[in-house]
Amino acid sequence: MLLLKTRIGQGNFRQKLISLWGGCSITGYKDLSMLVASHIKPWSASSNAERLDTYNGLLLLPNLDKAFDSGFISFNEAGKILISPLLQEPGSIGINSSMVIALKPEHQKYISFHRESVFRKT
Repeated sequence: MLLLKTRIGQGNFRQKLISLWGGCSITGYKDLSMLVASHIKPWSASSNAERLDTYNGLLLLPNLDKAFDSGFISFNEAGKILISPLLQEPGSIGINSSMVIALKPEHQKYISFHRESVFRKT
């Protein structure tokens, strides 16, 4: 029997992200069954309040979620994608330098943390 462990508040967090973004935060892809609720500032580094803050989240396609969580992509203050030089063949997984995300001012402290502490600059 497979048991799933759900983080407290995670379902509510996902619902709030769906309301905020309406689809993939980067591509706009709308099929919610394909999208992952992803924390910008990692769960392990966040306070309880930050873990449930809608602005600490993105709704992403699995390939983008994996690249973001692994630090292979991040975003500058204006929302333009940053691609790590360590990511091999980003185009092969649908990542390109023209991607932009519509960040709100409330996202900035989280995306700044991601850029400084998660993103693989070199």
